Amino acid sequence: MKVKILFGILLVHIVLAQAKVKQKSVLVDDVSDFKELKKIFRTKNNVMILFASNTKLAHNTIKTLDEAAQAVKGEATAVFIDCSLSADTKKLCKKMKVSPNPVVMKHFKEGEFHKDYDRKVTVSSLVNFLRDPSADLPWEEDNSGADVLHLNDSDMLIKLLKKELRPILIMFYAPWCGYCKKLKPDYSAAATELKPHYVLAAIDVNRPENSKVRKIFNITGFPTIIYFENGAQKYVYEGENNKEAIVSFMKNPNQPPVAKPKEEEWASDPDSEIVHLMSSNFDSVLVDEKSALVMFHAPWCGHCKRMKPEYEKAAVLMREQKLPGILAAIDATKEKEIGARFNVKGYPTLKFFSNAEFKFDVNVREANKIIEFMKNPSEPPAPPPPEKQWQDEETSVVHLDENNFKVYLKKKKHALVMFYAPWCGHCKRAKPEFNKAAEYFKDEPRVGLAAIDCTKHNAICSLHSVKGFPTIKYFSYLKTVREYNGGRNVEDFKKFLTDPDQSKTNRIENKDEL
Repeated sequence: MKVKILFGILLVHIVLAQAKVKQKSVLVDDVSDFKELKKIFRTKNNVMILFASNTKLAHNTIKTLDEAAQAVKGEATAVFIDCSLSADTKKLCKKMKVSPNPVVMKHFKEGEFHKDYDRKVTVSSLVNFLRDPSADLPWEEDNSGADVLHLNDSDMLIKLLKKELRPILIMFYAPWCGYCKKLKPDYSAAATELKPHYVLAAIDVNRPENSKVRKIFNITGFPTIIYFENGAQKYVYEGENNKEAIVSFMKNPNQPPVAKPKEEEWASDPDSEIVHLMSSNFDSVLVDEKSALVMFHAPWCGHCKRMKPEYEKAAVLMREQKLPGILAAIDATKEKEIGARFNVKGYPTLKFFSNAEFKFDVNVREANKIIEFMKNPSEPPAPPPPEKQWQDEETSVVHLDENNFKVYLKKKKHALVMFYAPWCGHCKRAKPEFNKAAEYFKDEPRVGLAAIDCTKHNAICSLHSVKGFPTIKYFSYLKTVREYNGGRNVEDFKKFLTDPDQSKTNRIENKDEL
């Protein structure tokens, strides 16, 4: 009896091991000519191609790219081309102007060459890149920040605070934050100088999975730098953002840091050509001006600081060219009543006034554009209305999500589901034909046409191996699932759903028999 049980356990382990070994690769590796490659570019918008001079030499890179592709399945496509495999692949590599030695990776975005992949060939680096190919190099991949401890998530942060006995400084940042980018080199240099006696760490709290970290530590601005001792928060660092100040603080955190020098207020600049407004003079200054452009700004706003010299330059040019009107500015964080009165919600906001009466918002930030506008101040054309979402249109197509996907399809003997992305041109062209077919079958309870937005419900799309858009699949009571490879006009959809199996025994002559 024991022998049978042991044999059964061994058999299970063997089956599991075989299943693991046979795990299907997601690499597209059967591309041999340019037509096949062009087809991929037409249907996939985020493609990484690994060109190799020899499959054997590229083995490790292939494995790494395949693992990364598994992690971003549904978001990106990975292609492998062995340039030495055949005459066709040699010709293809020559056409692509590629000479791998032994490998080269190239990224294509929306069918066009984007850039050569120049980051580390690791799963995490490839995943980071494929999730956002246009983003800057992540800090954790930058060699200059090697001495900064990069925390991936809250679990890693909690472990650090529980186990680390050395003093810790943690920078909570967002990749898009200009001040964070400016501080990174100094923070990295301070980490190098202070090791091994102190720990300087950093965590990207812009990642959705780290939103709870922001709540726990009340992170409302970037960067926020917090000092910890024995796992407990002790101080929020408020010193200058440079290496020397950070090193000095870490060596003596109990001494109050040297405060950051206060920036001079824009309104106090005696050489400024800008008319600076306040609540007390806002209406009285503008009432006599037929043409006034007002910039609502905040002292801490990076975009405002970048625009300031352009605005000043435009004011000087207006004076030199004797153009009518004024350029004015108001600190909306001080004059909150004026900001609220004109519904200012972001900075900088530019509004055009005529004799103190608000006319319209203006979107110009460069000096030459400001001058061009002030020469002929006219209201910009209204932006086109946003494109209506498919699920908001009145059609007979049923829109699926995690809650109704199984419930709906379990009841349908014949169903076509279009997995799509709102930006996809092929999807937009197929949509009206799909709508017409859904309308045709709307009174048939066992037949349905449904759609699912893969940009919102990626988990379902990944589960059904959706790698391009649109992908259309046939379902029968959720038991039968197969790819639909027919045409994409209404007659094609109607013909298929009338006879999905194309067999005489199961043939349905018309929809009334369903």
